[in-house]
Amino acid sequence: MIIFSIKNAFRKKGTAILASLGVAFGLMLVFVVSAFTAGLKVQFEDNLTRTLGIVNVIETSEIGPESKLPIDIVEKIYATEGIGGSILGYNVETQAPFLFTVEYADKLRNTGDAIALSGLNASIDEEWEGYTTNLIEGRSFIPGQNETIIGTNLRDIAQFPVEIGDIIELTLNPINATRVNLTIVGVYQSINDGTPVFVPQNYFIYTDIQFIWDMLAEVNKTINTYSLVQFRFDVRSNLETNQFVEKINNASENGDFSPTYVSAFALATFYEAVEENLSVIDTFTAVLGVITILAGGMAIIVTQLMSVSSRMKEFAILKATGWKNVHIFVNIILESLTLSLLGAIIGIGIGFGMIFLLSGESSPFGAAPAIVNFIELIKVFVYAISLGILGGLYPGIKAARVRPVVVLKNE
Repeated sequence: MIIFSIKNAFRKKGTAILASLGVAFGLMLVFVVSAFTAGLKVQFEDNLTRTLGIVNVIETSEIGPESKLPIDIVEKIYATEGIGGSILGYNVETQAPFLFTVEYADKLRNTGDAIALSGLNASIDEEWEGYTTNLIEGRSFIPGQNETIIGTNLRDIAQFPVEIGDIIELTLNPINATRVNLTIVGVYQSINDGTPVFVPQNYFIYTDIQFIWDMLAEVNKTINTYSLVQFRFDVRSNLETNQFVEKINNASENGDFSPTYVSAFALATFYEAVEENLSVIDTFTAVLGVITILAGGMAIIVTQLMSVSSRMKEFAILKATGWKNVHIFVNIILESLTLSLLGAIIGIGIGFGMIFLLSGESSPFGAAPAIVNFIELIKVFVYAISLGILGGLYPGIKAARVRPVVVLKNE
């Protein structure tokens, strides 16, 4: 019966293929959305684990080069009651004004993108196991040598030379054309934080912190300050991390760091919130699956009704020769399942192609993460079987109720 049903499913090839394609595109959408959602979940879980216990501190209401923290802010936070004893380590950064790298703004991916030049204390960063220890090519910068390390994300999209040995030219004063060169000596592995590539972003490059201070002094700006201080706390959950964030913010509000006021925040909180919001996408995918079943089911119902209406004499003869109602009903269901399962196979094939295109660097969406697992494949086939059964119910019942005497008499 199975072979018989498969052949009958394609009696009207054009209609049957169109029905399968309709199912394929719906299931392809479910498959692709599920794959990218799974990839995003894994990415944010990894980011959450990586940033657990890390607290960033900046000047209140300021960000980037506008944040100016005094050098002694680290000692003050260490000395704050209930905080210092739980700090495992810290790192410091000073960010240069975006004016220094403004000439590269139109040589990046998006309008609004910028190169952010930051200074690190190499010894502190090494203890922190930061960017200077996360190099995949070249070496770290040597203090006093006008050297820099760049991220893989900048190297991938820059429309100017960014290989080791190339020069990044800093514009300290556009009026009198005061410029300083930084030689690229290393490339560190950038971390994908989930930001869509079409959103303007900063590409961080790092050099010696004293170099930044010297350049700031040359353009008569505030020197010997930090833009950002990072602390790593001994915690086992983000809840504990947030407790230290609250303690630092409360201490600042109480004037413990006066005249400086700071804002502390945990990156893990951001990733945790985004990960929780991904459940909305799961719901959307489930709803999309139901809509696909209904829409695909209607397409198969129409196809099968057309087929059944043109084959009434055939069903009458089959019943007259011994076929029972259940046999005819099962035959129609098998035909519907053939169309829906073919649609699932085509949909998965197209889905893999879409995932490949959307995950490629040449895609306008960038290298978006996607994970295809066995469960997602099973889910697609479950949807296909469901809409196959749904699409064959009414046509199957109609075919099973045929009365041979009436049909043959009318003939």
